[in-house]
Amino acid sequence: FDNKGADEDVFYAYGISSDLISDMASAGAIRVAGMKEVEDLGDIPFKNKAKELNTRYVSTGSLWKMGDQFQLSIELHDTKESTIIWSDRWQEKWENLPVIKEKLSSSLLETLNTKPKVESSIANNNTEAYEYYLKAKFKLDTEGLTKENLSISRSLAEKAIELDPLFMEPRMVLMSTYASVGQFKVFLEMVEEMIELAEK
Repeated sequence: FDNKGADEDVFYAYGISSDLISDMASAGAIRVAGMKEVEDLGDIPFKNKAKELNTRYVSTGSLWKMGDQFQLSIELHDTKESTIIWSDRWQEKWENLPVIKEKLSSSLLETLNTKPKVESSIANNNTEAYEYYLKAKFKLDTEGLTKENLSISRSLAEKAIELDPLFMEPRMVLMSTYASVGQFKVFLEMVEEMIELAEK
C-alpha cells in the first residue's frame, strides 16, 4: 500500500500491508512473499517484483487519511495473464479501520479461492488499540533497534494491550522487542502468558 496522505500517516500503509501479507501467508495454501523480500527490491514495477519473487499475483493499493476518514483502494493483478482480477475502493470512518483491513484480507483470499485456516477476530478489536499496534510495528520494523526506538515501540504496544487485552498482535510486537536484544527470559515469560490467555 502507498500512503497518499500526510507523511506521518505512513505507518497505516506499512502496517496494513504487513498485516495482509501475514493473513495471506497464514492461510497456508499459497506461497506469499514476505514484507522484507518486497521492500528489498525497492521501487521497481510490480511486474518485475513478481518475477523476482516468483509470485503470480500482486496486490497493490493506496491509503489516504483525511481527518477522521480513510480512503482505500486495492487491485489484485494476475501477472501471468496481465489482468486485474479484482479491485475495490472504500471510504470509511477511522473507527472502522480494523473492519476494513479484515474485509481486504477476506476479499483477497476469496478471489484466490482460498480460506484462512483460523478465523480472525481482529474486527472485534478496539480501533485505537489497532492504531497503537500499527505504530509500534512500524517503529520496530523500520527505524532500527536503538534503545530509544525499542522503548517507544514497547510503550505503543503496551498501550494497545491496555486498550484491548485480548488483541494478540501487539503482544507479539512487544515480545519481539525483547527477543531482538537477547532478553529471552522476558520473551519466554510473555509466550507463557499468551498461551494461558489463549487457553482462557
